[in-house]
Amino acid sequence: MREKPGEEQDLLADFTDEEGCGKYLDLHEIYTIYLNLKGMEPIDYLTFLSLFDRLFDIPKERKTQDYRKYLESLLEYLFDFISRAKPLLDLEQEMKTAIADFEENWEKGSFPGWPKESGSALTHSGAHLDLSAFSSAEELMSLGLDRLKSALQALGLKCGGTLEERAQRLFMTKGKPLDTLDPSVFAKSKRKGKGGDNIQKKREIALLEAQAYKLIEILGEERQATRENVERKQARTSDELEEDEDADAAANDESDDEEEQVLYNPKNLPLGWDGKPIPYWLYKLHGLNIYYNCEICGNFKYRGPKAFQRHFAEWRHAHGMRCLGIPNTAHFANVTLIEDALALWDKLKSAKAKERWQPDNEEEFEDSTGNVVSKKVYDDLQRQGLL
Repeated sequence: MREKPGEEQDLLADFTDEEGCGKYLDLHEIYTIYLNLKGMEPIDYLTFLSLFDRLFDIPKERKTQDYRKYLESLLEYLFDFISRAKPLLDLEQEMKTAIADFEENWEKGSFPGWPKESGSALTHSGAHLDLSAFSSAEELMSLGLDRLKSALQALGLKCGGTLEERAQRLFMTKGKPLDTLDPSVFAKSKRKGKGGDNIQKKREIALLEAQAYKLIEILGEERQATRENVERKQARTSDELEEDEDADAAANDESDDEEEQVLYNPKNLPLGWDGKPIPYWLYKLHGLNIYYNCEICGNFKYRGPKAFQRHFAEWRHAHGMRCLGIPNTAHFANVTLIEDALALWDKLKSAKAKERWQPDNEEEFEDSTGNVVSKKVYDDLQRQGLL
């Protein structure tokens, strides 16, 4: 059964101007919430688009209730955008997979940004102490505050007070069942409940982060397109932006019912800021028809000399140099072969070794007649008895 024209119009997804019919993300509201979080460094919107998925870099002490509200706002928008831009995607199944992976990593303590809190037995459960070797509380005092506190924790007793009070409290349990002791000496269990609540809150925040990671992964192409779109807008003047807005409005009025036409681009030229292929002469002028290979980057190919020169300071090349055990300094500019990089590194190390202080040749001594000689010559003369 076909829907009526009005009903069909209601089924169409509603996107903002910034979202461009589902091609771009509109994270301006989320960006404003992020800037208002306590302790966050002020960054521009373009930087935020690059870093908003690096939740593991935010210290745990800053992940408060306000941070949780920020995560919930981010998830709400991403859920809504995916449901509009990718209606055929089974979001429920994707979330089940993300939650299952989170449960496994959380138990192992390997979830990003939330390492498993390690602590000794003395800190959490205490360590039992054999009291048969002690005849008085004074002897227990020789163990120190920390050891007495650990022994009291192991028995579930109060562990505060001075050294003498702890020793007396522990010594009075010698030879007595715990159920016969005064209930006032036992520690209250409320603290455990508070600690459990705190761990539960942390786990809930980490679960929100896991869901955010999954949704951001699904929107990888849209996120990259958003960054490129923002960069194009920032590179243009206000007059150009106004002209494009007027042109877009006129085009939308004229071609609301027309299907999107496929651009004629047989040479596979890059697209310009207007979404059309750049001129072929400009394509060759910037050398975009030339590909440069870098063995250090895993034989990754870079298009054009500008991208090739820029990649020496980027993470991929730096990671490759780190794997080779070589510092990524200016000495290795334009070096793309592993063999050449290793040979240059050996040469630099040899040159550095020659510049180091060499006591045998550079340390000077004076003999009995006032002659200045090197340490090696001085030792030889001394062995021969000529000094």
